Amino acid sequence: MNWRQKLRAWGRLLRDARGVAAVEFALTVPLIIVVYAGGFEIAQASTVFRKVTDTTVQLANVTSQYTTVASPDLTNIFSASSQIMDPYSITPLTITLSEVKTDATGTTSSIVQWSGKCTSTGCLNGTMTPGLAIGSTVIMPTGLPSPNQNYILVQTTYLYTPTIGAAFISNIPIKNQIFMIPRESPSIPCTTC
Repeated sequence: MNWRQKLRAWGRLLRDARGVAAVEFALTVPLIIVVYAGGFEIAQASTVFRKVTDTTVQLANVTSQYTTVASPDLTNIFSASSQIMDPYSITPLTITLSEVKTDATGTTSSIVQWSGKCTSTGCLNGTMTPGLAIGSTVIMPTGLPSPNQNYILVQTTYLYTPTIGAAFISNIPIKNQIFMIPRESPSIPCTTC
């Protein structure tokens, strides 16, 4: 084969467009799959975040309507979390429900009056453990506290495990908290906490 034949063969090869679509497809499909999987994970994590936020707000809302609470009341309040989090598992969910009180000056430091905590399925079967230490200090957001005011504090933590990317991404902690003023009385004492 002389150099002219070789040159013609290379020219034919360069002009040949057969198989270009297959090569482009093979190059873009992995990228499309990664973008799709990433979008799915972001949507799932966003949905779980929204469910955790709803759980936090609703538990504070329900608790703020009591005039006093006891362990059975807290068990009922905690068990509502499974219905709010549905269809997601409550196994990675931790809830701390407390009442805090500000001092006479209304600074951002408040003192824990009572607190209860449930983790995982303990929220359903009534297994409550001590939450924040009674008498400990909780820092409230600036501008929120009023002097000598009681607040219901709900803190939730959910350890989100990615569905698709679990091999590449570690668990993501989703945290939320809310302070809410009692509605029916100045404070909500817990008789068995």
